[in-house]
Amino acid sequence: MATQAFDHATARLHSGRMFLTPSAPTARAPLQRLAHELRAAGLLGEARAGAANRYQAGAGLFELIAFTGCAVQLGPESNLPPALEIQLEGPFAIPQRRSGRNARAPRCPVCGKALANWRQQLCDSTSVGQPANSEDSLRCEACSALEPGWAWNWGRHAGYGSLFVALEPVFPGEGQPLPKLFVVLEAIGIGRWHQFYVQE
Repeated sequence: MATQAFDHATARLHSGRMFLTPSAPTARAPLQRLAHELRAAGLLGEARAGAANRYQAGAGLFELIAFTGCAVQLGPESNLPPALEIQLEGPFAIPQRRSGRNARAPRCPVCGKALANWRQQLCDSTSVGQPANSEDSLRCEACSALEPGWAWNWGRHAGYGSLFVALEPVFPGEGQPLPKLFVVLEAIGIGRWHQFYVQE
């Protein structure tokens, strides 16, 4: 059963968010199974009261993710920046887009050319969590291929998926999943995973 995505409209401002998602945008698994595996691995700590599928970071965080350039806070001390939190999103029936102001031109899945006018084609430059539908397709200016948004190569600056693990606040590029985390995620049995970053 699909769950609601994190309410990005009421999210506090922060430096960014790192998403982990299956490389196949349509790959799905139950959130309960994902939560169980991530809790057993030490990525997830206690659930946040009143927030569905939102967790404190677990004791194994630094064994699974390397951080550079940012001071990650794990505690709720009032004189410190907001602590890192982890949100599980999905599974969604169709892939969802996660993008922000840091998104760059995606590359065509047919010819590999970057699409300069992608924002105009999607009619919305900074939306996060917009559902993919029949209108969420992009036409390549170079080869005229028309492909769904999730077929394009977004690099590490935006992406699509039917299942997400979102960590925040994480400045783009300053959190790097370690091989051990990908082993845990791929053991779920829905293929390889990758990360990307959204800055709002």
